[in-house]
Amino acid sequence: MTLLDVISLWEGKYINLFKLNLLNRKGNPKDYFIISRRKKKDLICLTKNYDICDGVIVIPITSGNEVVLVKQYRPAINDYIYELPSGMVDKDENFEYAAKRELFEETGLKCKSLKVVLRPSFSSVGICDETTAVVKMDVEGEITNEHIEDSEELEVLKIPISEAKEFVLSHRFSIKGALILLAIDEFVSF
Repeated sequence: MTLLDVISLWEGKYINLFKLNLLNRKGNPKDYFIISRRKKKDLICLTKNYDICDGVIVIPITSGNEVVLVKQYRPAINDYIYELPSGMVDKDENFEYAAKRELFEETGLKCKSLKVVLRPSFSSVGICDETTAVVKMDVEGEITNEHIEDSEELEVLKIPISEAKEFVLSHRFSIKGALILLAIDEFVSF
C-alpha cells in the first residue's frame, strides 16, 4: 500500500476522523478511514513517530497479593465492564507519570514502585493509531473513588491474584485487561 493523502473529516475534543487515500498493491485506489486522538500533523502514518504514548494501563498489586480492578461504566456499550485502572496521557506528561495519576484518580492508591511492562504499543491498529503502555505497580493506601472525574462512574475492588483467572472467565472484561489478568502470574514476578 502507498499512502497518497490524508483528509481530515471531523475533529473533536478527544478523537478525530480521517480518510486515507491509498493505492493498493495492484495500483488501485482505496479509501481507508481511521480515528485518532492526534491532530493530522501528528498522525503516525505521516510522522512515523512511534514514541508518543496516548494511554496507559496499570497492573496494581497490593502487599496482600491482590490485584486492583475497576468496574466502570462505558457509554459505548451502555454497560459496566471490568478493567485495570487506565487512562489517557495528558499533554506534557510522560506515561509513567500518567499511570501514577490515573491510579490515584481512579482508586485513591499510591505507587510504591513502578516497572514498565510494555512500551507504547498499538491498541486497535485496524481502526486507529492509538498507543498504550502497560506498567506494573506495587501500590499502597486506602481505596476510594472520591478523586474520579465527574464524567466517570466506577467501583474499585481488589481480588486475590490466585483468583484472577477465574474472575476474568466469569465476568465481562475489556480484552486488554482480560489478557493481562489471564497471564497475571507472569506480571507479579516481573
